[in-house]
Amino acid sequence: MIISRIAELKQAGVWKDFAAAADLHLAPRTLIYGFNGSGKTTLSRVFSSMQRGSLEERLPTETAFKVEASDGTTVTQDPISNPFGNNLLVFNTDFVSRNFEWDSSSTKGIAYLSEKKVDARKEFDEIVPRLSAAKQKTKAKEKAKAKADKNLSEFKTRVARNIRELASSSNYTQSYDARKIQGHYSKAYFGAEKKLSEDDLKKHQGVLNQREPLPTLVFSPSLPDGLADWFKAGQSLLTQSVSGIALKAFEAHSDALRWVEKGLHYHNEHSLTDCLLCGNPFSEDRRAKLQTLFDKSWTEALRALEDAVKRGQEHQQALRELYRSIPKKAEITIDEREAFTMTRVSMETAIKQLGVCVGELLKGLEVRVANPTKEVLVTGELADFDLDHWLMEYATIEAALAAIVKKHNDDFVSFAAMQKDAFTKIEAHVLATNQSEWNRLQKDAQDAETELTTAQTDEKGLSGRQLELRNDLQDHGVGADKMNELIWAYLGHKELRLVAEDGGYKILRPSGKPATELSEGERTAVSFCFFLTQLAAEGRKLENLVLVIDDPISSLDTAARTYAYSLMTRMTKKCAQVIVLTHNTSFMNMVKREFQNLQKREDTKKVTALLSLDCRSSGEGNDRITSLARMHGLLVNFDSEYHYLFSLVQDAAHKKSTDYVFLLPNATRKLLEMFATFCSPGQASFAGALGDHHEAVKDKLDIRALERLIQIESHGTIDGLGTLPDLTLEEAIRAADAGIKFIKEVGKDHYKKMCAACKVE
Repeated sequence: MIISRIAELKQAGVWKDFAAAADLHLAPRTLIYGFNGSGKTTLSRVFSSMQRGSLEERLPTETAFKVEASDGTTVTQDPISNPFGNNLLVFNTDFVSRNFEWDSSSTKGIAYLSEKKVDARKEFDEIVPRLSAAKQKTKAKEKAKAKADKNLSEFKTRVARNIRELASSSNYTQSYDARKIQGHYSKAYFGAEKKLSEDDLKKHQGVLNQREPLPTLVFSPSLPDGLADWFKAGQSLLTQSVSGIALKAFEAHSDALRWVEKGLHYHNEHSLTDCLLCGNPFSEDRRAKLQTLFDKSWTEALRALEDAVKRGQEHQQALRELYRSIPKKAEITIDEREAFTMTRVSMETAIKQLGVCVGELLKGLEVRVANPTKEVLVTGELADFDLDHWLMEYATIEAALAAIVKKHNDDFVSFAAMQKDAFTKIEAHVLATNQSEWNRLQKDAQDAETELTTAQTDEKGLSGRQLELRNDLQDHGVGADKMNELIWAYLGHKELRLVAEDGGYKILRPSGKPATELSEGERTAVSFCFFLTQLAAEGRKLENLVLVIDDPISSLDTAARTYAYSLMTRMTKKCAQVIVLTHNTSFMNMVKREFQNLQKREDTKKVTALLSLDCRSSGEGNDRITSLARMHGLLVNFDSEYHYLFSLVQDAAHKKSTDYVFLLPNATRKLLEMFATFCSPGQASFAGALGDHHEAVKDKLDIRALERLIQIESHGTIDGLGTLPDLTLEEAIRAADAGIKFIKEVGKDHYKKMCAACKVE
């Protein structure tokens, strides 16, 4: 059984949303070529996750994948399974970090099973299926726990959302999330008494919806000063008799009384002795009687009536202003609106009743002023009106309204506290509504946690016993000898030697001193050779093994790469499947040639797959997106990458655009460096070649674009594409165009042949 297809890989770094074509398959010998930064290590970690049965820690938690095996089995991230058992082995940087402690120059140990310890081996074999069953049980409990946790998490999210919706306020719900729900239920129990009625809920929501408090009120429900005293005095004046002041002769003609008064004053002021009206003598006796009638008390009585009318009109206006100044319902804080509405109606009714009586009293006083001796009958509401009783009832209304206004004004000062209280009550209402569901889900999560802990404890016990047995079966002497043979074959020299010590290996130089500072190539040699020893460990058979090998030649020189490649080929040739991932073009060509020769020997049977990681710009800043594809034909057919680079640069120059914005500047520079060895053999770099041909090409292409390329992209490598280049896309396209034109002008025949070889029009 082998890995037949990587169907999907998503949400894992540059693997945004990869879904393989139906005919894109892996083979028993598969080569995957990709530049550093194109997602090669991420892909190896997917295979490592399958080997370990859990998602690698350095993969994003949201990683999703689907891998198909040749027997029809499908492996996904949830749950991760390993249909290959211990026959799947992955070599990558994570394998190295897990198995070596470079600072102390010792491995963590190489386990070999010993035939001498039959009893230990027997128990070891018996414990394997039990441990497998324990792991499956743990996975099931983990799944149950995850489901219970998910249900609880979704509940907290839903309740938090409900609170945000019911208590909408940027001050309190902007950052309100599920963590708040956990905290509240952990600290308190929310009983039915916390639930709100529909009216109370709306009231508190109204408080929260206010962006700012309602303005304070300066309204006072008190009656106009002196109104009550005036009313009582007016009633007295209205009923007071003045007929005793007037002569009997005028009582029947009271309408003429004021006219007679004016006539008396006129005759006195002009010392007239005859009556101007009738012509008869105006005797002193008659004058004295009239003088007595219109003495000082009469004048004061008239002035009192006139003053009562004037003050009554002022009080009437003030009473109307008091009525109009009563606040509207919308001006009162929400908490007091219901009580205010009832009190306001009572106050308006009372003021209207008093206003009617004031009007009738004022009308009667105006009649008395015009006719002082005329009797005014008290009728209508005024006749039955009891001012003292009215004042007593109004005092109750006044006190209630004053208290409401004071509470309203106090709420203005404590507006923030009032909103907080409203939010707290709505929050408690929602929590109380959901308390029973919280109890159930919390119990489910706790039960699942307990069951998972029990399963993990059982698994840990079995795993610990298996580890003890494996340590008993270790044979470091044989392991050290085997390791040394592999390392010497891998490096092509004997500069390193391993000695078993303290459960691990000490790495020594030829002098016998510890190798405290290993080079990157030496570390690669030791770690990969350790990996190769695993092929025969724990009873594995080579013909069943599926190997994933990610760049086993890091930092090795050309000669060492050859040795390493030869060892890898020899050690893995009988394996069921070997998947090699690399970014190194020379190593890629070694593997490619071997796989191509193997395919030729097999004739019609499909035994090899040459693939590559196609990493392009996503069009959004520094983001890249990778997919797995068949290897480019120019990389398949030629050992040199020169043809591939020519095609990539030519395509960008022709289309004036490219999806490979990360790669184009370096690709252009490396293409021109390789061409320089042809057009200017005596120059060490393309900069020198450009100088040689400057006069010939200066008027035919953009020299500045090439100079800019030389200045910025100085290292001339296409091994990595981790970030956007320093050249802008426009500059990179201009440089590509200038580079192609340079090749065309300097090597016309070469250019034509390259176009033909690359099938460029």
